[in-house]
Amino acid sequence: MFESRLNRVDAAGIINSGGVIILSTDTLPGLHCRADYSGAVQRITQIKGRPVDKSLLVLASDLKQAGQIMGALNGRQLDYCNRCWPGPFSLILPAAGTLSNEVTAGTGTVAVRVPVLGGMVALLKAVGHPLVSTSVNLAGQAPATTLDQAEAVFAGQIDGSHDCRTTGRDVDPVNVSSALVDLTVWPPKLLRDGPLVPPDMEPGGS
Repeated sequence: MFESRLNRVDAAGIINSGGVIILSTDTLPGLHCRADYSGAVQRITQIKGRPVDKSLLVLASDLKQAGQIMGALNGRQLDYCNRCWPGPFSLILPAAGTLSNEVTAGTGTVAVRVPVLGGMVALLKAVGHPLVSTSVNLAGQAPATTLDQAEAVFAGQIDGSHDCRTTGRDVDPVNVSSALVDLTVWPPKLLRDGPLVPPDMEPGGS
């Protein structure tokens, strides 16, 4: 086990102090930090060697918490969010004006997901703010698919890790990226397949 694997309280404290940690999720393990901490977001980008013109996914505990980083939604967008979350669906939505370019890459939009994993939701609630989430890999390389693999990739460059699978009853990670759906257009457009087909869509297209 990674020597800096943290419990939930310590993981939330490090995140709220501006740290970067690896978390297991219900899809792939990822690098995480508070979405409103610009310095931490920049650190993740530098660790991965990720182009600054690529936007970042954000995780929230529920629709209410997601509202901290989203702009106003219309009725159709709101209904679709409620049909997808919690679940392995990342939805591209209008970003709040306060969300930094490090997250949005200047697009004015943000991809948001509400995870199923109970331990992940509990951590998000403990932090009190949505988290940037990106796969654990150097840019252009295949992502780590287990927490042990992820910890080995950036050992010494992060502030610890936390296993969000808190009980045997929690869901197992699917080890693939979430589906990506653009909700800034209507009907919604499927940009990337995931482990489940989004509502009213077929795999590989809208």
